[in-house]
Amino acid sequence: MTENKPRDLDDINEMLHLAKMSENDVLPTSQTVYFTNENLYCNNFKFLELDQHLIGELKQGQTLYIKGDDDENVVLCTKDRTYDVNGAETSNSLLLVKNLSFFDDLKDGQKRALKTVTVSGIFYEYLSITPGKPHLKKLTDLLNKSVYKGPEREYEIKNEDLYSYDDLIKIVQASEKELKDVLKHLNVVTIDGKIRLLDVEYHFRALSYMLKLIEENSWNLDEIDFEETLNSLRDIIPEEILICLFDKYTEESKTIDGLQLYSYKEPEICRFFAQILLYGAGKFNLDEFLQAWRESVPEGMTCDEELLHGIAIIDRKSDPPVISAFPEDSLPEDINSRFSMLFKVKEKWTVPEITPYIERVATDKMDVNALLAKFARASNVEGVKYYSAKHAK
Repeated sequence: MTENKPRDLDDINEMLHLAKMSENDVLPTSQTVYFTNENLYCNNFKFLELDQHLIGELKQGQTLYIKGDDDENVVLCTKDRTYDVNGAETSNSLLLVKNLSFFDDLKDGQKRALKTVTVSGIFYEYLSITPGKPHLKKLTDLLNKSVYKGPEREYEIKNEDLYSYDDLIKIVQASEKELKDVLKHLNVVTIDGKIRLLDVEYHFRALSYMLKLIEENSWNLDEIDFEETLNSLRDIIPEEILICLFDKYTEESKTIDGLQLYSYKEPEICRFFAQILLYGAGKFNLDEFLQAWRESVPEGMTCDEELLHGIAIIDRKSDPPVISAFPEDSLPEDINSRFSMLFKVKEKWTVPEITPYIERVATDKMDVNALLAKFARASNVEGVKYYSAKHAK
């Protein structure tokens, strides 16, 4: 057989004979493998390793999205999860083969046959997929370009800095579900189809007008009228803002004479007013803050210190005790850096105190408890568990 002569069934039978095997020992169809005459080491393809969940998504007809600009680490997103994509090397050669048949495809053949398949490429690297968290810094950077400060300030906003939800889902490295979830927790409104961060001071002004109607109309806290709220305030606050804030801060409560009424979400309202009091205030005498906080919310609402978790820290060792703003979104996304900053601003944390600051970087395989076990050290003081830096003295 010359060097370029294709193999035939006689060649296959000869190999079987040399191996002391018969035709009955193999499937009727034999496959001969050849290497392409073109570049075997081209970069036209990348091997991507998928777990069973991702394979299942593809089998169900779902789409996987690869996202990332030149200056970003690439991620892969399903409709509800984000995976980090990293390059990996293998000591074994990975072969890209076209039209290769497997056992189930060949087992039913009746006649002896020969099939030719070609190796189109050889690879020693592949893309490895690991469960990750959405990368949200770009979302904040984009939305900070067009903060809504009221209709009188709209002349300052450039059209190219406005993004719709569809724009964001293409740009931000997060799945659709994850993006929706984070937008729910941000102070955003939708204006003319564009997602906008709401300026803190304007947010406070608009919500204060809405809450003032409770007293003016002698409403019970669970008998808020949506239409009356719009009709009373649409001349001073754009209707789109009122609707967004109503959706954010209220929920259905009861129906009277066919009219659906609502109640304000007490924790959300109290938490926001705490943020307003702490905004730009530096350190605040704790007792004075708690008094001002209670007086700022509508009558009948209760200000619970647990609502401060994730937005502020209290230093009870100070004389007198003080409180200062410490929002979760000010922390770095990197886990090591996040824990380092947490223990820099406060030596010891209880589980309820630290949980809001690390929930966002937790994963299915590494939940809050696992993160604390890995990156912090537990101690017990008078029956209360505290966490401090792993290698603290």
